[in-house]
Amino acid sequence: MQNNKSTTKKLFQFATLLAVVITVSSCMGNGNTTDTKNPDSTKIKDNTMTTTPNVNEQNKMMSDSSNSRNNSANTDNTAMDAAFMMKVAEINMEEIKLGKLAQEKSTMMHVKELGKMMVTEHTQAMAGLKTLAKTKMVNLSTTESQKIMDAYKMLSDKKGKDFDKAYSDMMVNGHKEAIALFEKTNSDTKDVDVKAMTNAMIPKLKTHLEHAEICQKECDKM
Repeated sequence: MQNNKSTTKKLFQFATLLAVVITVSSCMGNGNTTDTKNPDSTKIKDNTMTTTPNVNEQNKMMSDSSNSRNNSANTDNTAMDAAFMMKVAEINMEEIKLGKLAQEKSTMMHVKELGKMMVTEHTQAMAGLKTLAKTKMVNLSTTESQKIMDAYKMLSDKKGKDFDKAYSDMMVNGHKEAIALFEKTNSDTKDVDVKAMTNAMIPKLKTHLEHAEICQKECDKM
């Protein structure tokens, strides 16, 4: 009997100890549930807050990039328009100078009249161009280019029918090139004033070309 009581007592003590251990283990497990499942959850949250781009900063960056592209495009357009105006100034100076020469040296009335038209209308065109260039802050050269001097010398060395033919050919070729330049600029430019100027000049240049072609045909008959 005594042995049975001793054995029972030991079993009771062991069961009690086991229960205590299980209880403590359970409590410890419940206290760390969050950390066990996601031990880095706090870190992940902090990283998310740190690395998420600021919307206002993104918008500013996009706006700055867009402004940069627009400024670059505007600069390109302005340079293109300036180059065009400088080229037109050269064309006007050449037509005026050669037109005066045609009135002096030509032996044909058609060619003399063409030269007079060139002086009158390109002088008017030059005046309008100078006004436009001033508003666009473009400095036009007042010095004759080598191209003008070469053309003048070539024609000055010719006489009679040879002069008339050379001048007529030059006016035909020159006005074809001028019309192509004006039409391209009219299509490409973003400047409303430059576009208006080209719109006004293209029909006049085509009229000049028609007269030059008539002179060319008259010269071919001789």
